[in-house]
Amino acid sequence: MSKPASLENIFKLLHAVKKQMHQHIEEADLGITPMHVRVLKIIGGKPACTAIDVANFLGRDKAQVTRLLNTLMQQELIAKRPNPNDKRSQCLCVTDAGKEVLATVADIDLKVTSKMTQGLSDEQQLAFEQTVSKIMDNLGK
Repeated sequence: MSKPASLENIFKLLHAVKKQMHQHIEEADLGITPMHVRVLKIIGGKPACTAIDVANFLGRDKAQVTRLLNTLMQQELIAKRPNPNDKRSQCLCVTDAGKEVLATVADIDLKVTSKMTQGLSDEQQLAFEQTVSKIMDNLGK
């Protein structure tokens, strides 16, 4: 396969996955965008997570992350608590309502993954994961 075709196929795949996720999130009527879901997942997956951690993970500036966090706090999906390691910052934690959203998102992830891998053998799925990991490593250098 030619390299430009491979790159175009990657763009198409990314768009299709994002579209599926967005559609399912809208159908679940969560009241947040896929980017908010990503932030919620980051906070839920990292103990003692700070706003800076979220910004670094997403590669976004602090102002963008602050707007995302403010929306999640207004909807009471996350809360702030004192950071025991650094009195100048606060840790973010997922509230019970946020955990319910994450549970719904986990179901959505399963649906999208199931649809995406339909008809692929375990070996094909493993080869895909290994290929994607290698490509990410190559781009990270």
